[in-house]
Amino acid sequence: MKLLLINPNVTEAMTTSMAAEAQRFASPGTEITSVTAAFGTQYIENRAEAAIAGHAVLDALANHMGGHDAAIVSAFGDPGLAAAREFADMPIFGIEESALLTAWTLGRRFSIVCLTGRLRRWYQECAEEHGLAARLVSVRALDVPIPDITAAKDKFRDRLLEECTRAIEQDEAEVIIFGGGPIAGLAREAADQIPVPTLDGVSCAVRLAEAVVGLHPRPPMRGSFARPRPKPAKGLSPALMRRIVQE
Repeated sequence: MKLLLINPNVTEAMTTSMAAEAQRFASPGTEITSVTAAFGTQYIENRAEAAIAGHAVLDALANHMGGHDAAIVSAFGDPGLAAAREFADMPIFGIEESALLTAWTLGRRFSIVCLTGRLRRWYQECAEEHGLAARLVSVRALDVPIPDITAAKDKFRDRLLEECTRAIEQDEAEVIIFGGGPIAGLAREAADQIPVPTLDGVSCAVRLAEAVVGLHPRPPMRGSFARPRPKPAKGLSPALMRRIVQE
């Protein structure tokens, strides 16, 4: 099985970190190909940046999806996920949706812990769009400046774990989801320090992708996720242009 992991922001170090976490949880024989967005922002924190990232996801799919069985949009908030499912002829998974779906099986109340306040409402909206917000009791953020996003997990580890404690004690969370590519792996690393299940979106997406690919679903030929008809376009990258204008 071959999975394509797309980092929708432009930080290569984050791609490397998420790819390592993905491979750690992949089954024997599953190969992870990781790619970084060709354009966009250092890390995605709001709706405007997510809109840019959605374009970057489609561009990455157009250039790299050949030979893969499924793809993972590896940014919490799942930028461009619905469009990617409409665009590609294979299953596509978002790391927030995958984490929420997994949390749904482990507890009735879950909380997302993330780095910045701008992420809070966006993550809530994403859960609502997926129809998975009913059990999301809180999104807890640090609300601090992040001068170096690649060092955020180590620098703010203790504060993130304090938010986990507050989510459990004050919000009665039964599952903790660590939200965001920059803190990929923290759910695994801190599992013994938190008295409820902890989840990471990257690992959840890998395991869910393996399960769905193993079911061999056919691409949709009807409905809103069937591939759109070709139409004239302008200003797109060559690979994206071919995908849009050709059958």
